[in-house]
Amino acid sequence: MNDSGPINPLDNGCLSYYFDDLSISDQETVAEDVTYTIDSDDSSCSRTACSSIFGSGPDELESEAALHSSCSGSISKSNECLIDIDSSIDSTSLNIGKRTEDCLVSISGTLKSNQKKNYVGVKSFDCTSNTTVDNKEKVAGSTALILNCRPVEIPAKSISEQLEHERLYEEILQNVKKKKSEEAKKQKENLKQKLKNEQRLTYITQIWTQEIIPNWNQMSQTKRCHNLWWNGLPSSVRGKVWCLAIGNDLIINEELYKSCVTNSLSKFNDSEGSMHCLEYIHLDITRTFPHLGIFQQNGPYFEVLKRILSAYVSLRPDIGYVQGMCFIAAILLLNMEEVDAFICLVNLMESPCLNAFYTVNQHLMMSYFSTYNDLLKFNLKKLNNHFNQIGLTSEMYLVDWIYSVFAKSMNLELSSIIWDNFVKDKDQFLFRAALGILRSNESLLMEMDSIACAQYLTKLPESFTSSALLKSTASIRMSIGKQSFSNLLIYHQEKYAQNS
Repeated sequence: MNDSGPINPLDNGCLSYYFDDLSISDQETVAEDVTYTIDSDDSSCSRTACSSIFGSGPDELESEAALHSSCSGSISKSNECLIDIDSSIDSTSLNIGKRTEDCLVSISGTLKSNQKKNYVGVKSFDCTSNTTVDNKEKVAGSTALILNCRPVEIPAKSISEQLEHERLYEEILQNVKKKKSEEAKKQKENLKQKLKNEQRLTYITQIWTQEIIPNWNQMSQTKRCHNLWWNGLPSSVRGKVWCLAIGNDLIINEELYKSCVTNSLSKFNDSEGSMHCLEYIHLDITRTFPHLGIFQQNGPYFEVLKRILSAYVSLRPDIGYVQGMCFIAAILLLNMEEVDAFICLVNLMESPCLNAFYTVNQHLMMSYFSTYNDLLKFNLKKLNNHFNQIGLTSEMYLVDWIYSVFAKSMNLELSSIIWDNFVKDKDQFLFRAALGILRSNESLLMEMDSIACAQYLTKLPESFTSSALLKSTASIRMSIGKQSFSNLLIYHQEKYAQNS
């Protein structure tokens, strides 16, 4: 060794530079290698390896070799020399370990202080343990990077820029909080309204099941019953109320229905004309409420609806099957059992308006159109003038509405509410609802030509709601002066009878 004492590798920065890039486990491994190299061999090769590890220069290696050769005269001197070397190495290793430990403690402290500024979701790498650290003190996101300083290689933000970014960041946070608050408030209000509607529906259902239906003959004509009826029936009692309101004046029963089903099977097999009728029934059934899927081929209600329509054709061959009849039978079947649906279908077809249209009685049909036109002119004068200017007649949209009782032209929920009032007020409500639809859409229709109006009215948009329909329908007057709907209809029937 040199006379100046053992070489301290930290003095020239070589070992310090080497250790700075190592983790604690790597540093311990290097220290063990160094000690093992020195203790295992005292040859010049081992000293050269030791010097290489410590980063010594060639001069220092020659000095160490000369010192070793001067001690080779005797074994005792060699041993003393080796002891000196070992002690020098030990002191040097201790010095290295101490300084390295101090350096790592300082680095660890800096990392911990920096980690406190991080956000949850931003993983920090701990150089002292080779692990990633998740900080769980704050919420993190991409906007959290705004608060972090720029990397060293990028110029730092100016004070004004930093303040502006912090202001924008706070503004973003406030907007997000406001939006979330509004959404939560809206969701709370919707939930509150939904609960209120459910409670109201439960209460109304109890009135129908406990008061009105058991005492139908007395309660069905009361004002309270009509007020509840106007806003639509609960779905759980709709089928029962419809059966009671439509009635069964024709005394149709289950036995007659089964007989008609049996007769229809044999008739369709024997008659070529009946086979064509069956083909029309098949085709129309698949077009009935296609979004539900239950009336499609192999659907659960396909065969049931076919039996009902076929049985009606067998019972009333004079009317047969007319396109649109499938919608009436289908909406009945959705709300009641198969036999009840057949009974209601047969009795409904005997109502004056539907019978006139399904038997294609021209005089009666024209009487209904004329009555409707009078009421249209009286209630919606501007729209009536617009229809006259563009050449849109009531037949162009009213026929579809009547043949299917609106079931084909609007969503199922809306058509069901029209049906609720139709079975109560009979034919008159069909024309009142028609005028209510026009009033609700008057502003749109005033800007359309005849083709656009016909297309719009043939299939009303899903956005058209029951509340809008009922509100506009309630404002429609079904009388002109002292002439009621029935009086107007009789007047036009007599006029067409005289002209014929």
